[in-house]
Amino acid sequence: MLFEKNAYRLSSLALLIALSSCGGGGGSTGGGGGTPDDDGDNNPPADEVPAPEDAALIHLDYNALVENTRVANEAGSGSFPIENAFDAPELVPGIEGSALRTDGYSTWVTADLDPVSNKTLTVETWVALESYPSDAEVPHADLTPSAFVSQRNSLAGFSLDINTFGQWGFTVYIDGEPLTLEAPDEFPLYEWAHIAAVVDTPNETVSLYLNGEAVASETIADDSQISYAGGDLLIGKSYNDKYLGIFLVNALNAAFDNTRVYPGARTQALIDDSLAENVDQTDGYAHDDSLIVPDSRFAGDLQRPHFHAMPPANWTNEPHGLVSVDGRYHMFYQRTPNGPYKTQMHWGHTYADDLVQWKHEEDALWPTLELSDTKGYDMKGIWSGDVVYENGVAYAFYTNVNHSGPYNPGIALATSDHPNLRDWEKQGPIIDSDNVEDFRDPYLWKEGDTWHMIIGARVNGGGGLDYYTSTDLYNWTRRSNFTVPSYSQMDINSAIWEMPVFEDLGNGKHILVVNPIGGEVGKYDEDKPTRAVYWTGTWGNGRFTPDYLTPKNLDVIAGHLSPTVARNAEGKLVGIGIVDERRSSQAQLDAGWTHTFSFPREWRLMDDGETLGQSPIAALETLRDPESHISVVPGTVSSEFDPGIEGRQLEVRVEVNPNVTGSEYGLLLAASPDQEEVTRLSYDAERQEIVLNKFKSSLSGEVEDKKVYREAYDEAAFGKPRTFHVFVDGSVVDVFINDSAAFSFRIYPTREDSDHVYLFSSGGDTEFVSAEAWTLRQP
Repeated sequence: MLFEKNAYRLSSLALLIALSSCGGGGGSTGGGGGTPDDDGDNNPPADEVPAPEDAALIHLDYNALVENTRVANEAGSGSFPIENAFDAPELVPGIEGSALRTDGYSTWVTADLDPVSNKTLTVETWVALESYPSDAEVPHADLTPSAFVSQRNSLAGFSLDINTFGQWGFTVYIDGEPLTLEAPDEFPLYEWAHIAAVVDTPNETVSLYLNGEAVASETIADDSQISYAGGDLLIGKSYNDKYLGIFLVNALNAAFDNTRVYPGARTQALIDDSLAENVDQTDGYAHDDSLIVPDSRFAGDLQRPHFHAMPPANWTNEPHGLVSVDGRYHMFYQRTPNGPYKTQMHWGHTYADDLVQWKHEEDALWPTLELSDTKGYDMKGIWSGDVVYENGVAYAFYTNVNHSGPYNPGIALATSDHPNLRDWEKQGPIIDSDNVEDFRDPYLWKEGDTWHMIIGARVNGGGGLDYYTSTDLYNWTRRSNFTVPSYSQMDINSAIWEMPVFEDLGNGKHILVVNPIGGEVGKYDEDKPTRAVYWTGTWGNGRFTPDYLTPKNLDVIAGHLSPTVARNAEGKLVGIGIVDERRSSQAQLDAGWTHTFSFPREWRLMDDGETLGQSPIAALETLRDPESHISVVPGTVSSEFDPGIEGRQLEVRVEVNPNVTGSEYGLLLAASPDQEEVTRLSYDAERQEIVLNKFKSSLSGEVEDKKVYREAYDEAAFGKPRTFHVFVDGSVVDVFINDSAAFSFRIYPTREDSDHVYLFSSGGDTEFVSAEAWTLRQP
């Protein structure tokens, strides 16, 4: 099995059935039908003690939905509403039948619970967690935990809680005071687990169970009473919401099945019975079935790409650590798995055999605690880094951040010997930032027996690098400046360089790529927008000498940055970057996802020896639907020409005669027939500029950059534009001019018919030699 687990506990849970029954419940028989007190305390009569085997008050099996938005209570009549951002709750394969898929920020069940006893109670559910709940990036004592099941307020009630580091337990108010049971181990991820909490005052115990084993218990007095809270029972979130701006961040990203609340105190034998009902239905692992994001979630989303690499849902930004292992490419990326917002970043993981057909894997790394005053060197986030592979072991170097203490930030190491680069083991931080003002994002390469690492840094108030070497990947020696000119001579007045890349381009030349941010650089700055820049130059004796001090732009038009690179099977350098959002936080919340990655680009050195050329990798041709091929010869165009190309997922290749052009020529993309929505891509031959006019690209008021971009185009290096090779995939567009100059950007057309492509020329005739197009589809 591709996704094997080291410990499938559930497959052996049948052994637990042989355990002898523990005492429980004591007292009387009968379930009773007590009602809440008139004063709203929701406390049932004190003399009611249901039997352990009494029927459930609530039983949710999630096998079917009522009116598509509610779940039936199998323990009685009625149904309960399921909150969901899309008004479309999702069912996935469960322990038995279906399970409810919660998304981490918008999905939970709100149920009515009328307790019949304040002496006994059992709460149990099956749950598979994809990730621990998010939270604000705050010290451990200030966290706002989530809950599997909760009927609680700050003064009364009960909750099965879990925090952002996987610490979990059960809190119940007894005689008005909170009693908390803490599980000794972190909650398991990516596998089905059965949890139960039992309050048994006649037998003087409160107990917490995981997969049939008691993991925590406390003694209480036999005359104790449960102090219930009024209000709804919540499944999938806490009573105590945590918001970051408009985003609820502490709900659960999980699948739930067979949630039950009993009036009595279930015995060990009865809990074992609950396990026995379902133990044969699963091997425990939940990644590739129960924790999928159903296709239905984004089926109607016109903006979501279908073919670009990206997480199944929620938030991402920089890809990094692209590495080839035994012919398979693994790419890691910044991720918040619980919603379309940024906090406590993880390392996501995706892989492909061709750099095109990507498959989602378990997250590789996430913030964890350790026994220290700071509660963990990376508890504030796992930031970007790099992965290298040596002698059967993958080494992940990442930026760790915390609230205090050493190595904040630091460069930390984790290792994996799993064949698909899973099950990472953290080795701890290895490099501190003491020698620079700030740093992040290590990048590694090997020469001979020596490993080299550069780290994006803030040096003397501006962008720069920190540089180290090692022979064993564990012990690192700091070196002096990486470049011969000072960083200040090369910087563009930024605050820090991020995501550096350094690679051999052949012909005695190397390339250094960095992403300056801060200072005079800003996302929408007219003169210095946030983007990747590079220098070519020579490398020797631990020094890089650039061919020029002022860097060149990786993309002709800003919109793509922070590429990660690897060598393909032919040894050619391939880069994939982020194509970031250009719409509001509200639009991202409404969509349920944020950011995407570019199509892979093949990098090469141009004939001038100082310019990077970029072209689409050949494997992208596998996405072409041969039945959809359109090929026309437009001839001379003096205004606009309709080649009959339309679609939301397209590859378009247009060729012109560069000797016969108007003063401006190009394509109209994502255009409605009346051009109420249209994106205009052209070359201004007189000014030698690429022009991207997004002024009418969308009717949405949530788009942030409805503007005209103009950038200088290097005709000497790339040649006058004769081919426009364009990929349109939902809201992301990748452009290659002469298969040499490249840029990627985002557009958000709202009309379903804003899917036409036209050719145009102004200021004279342009001879369009050919226009070809294919609809993109999965091979």
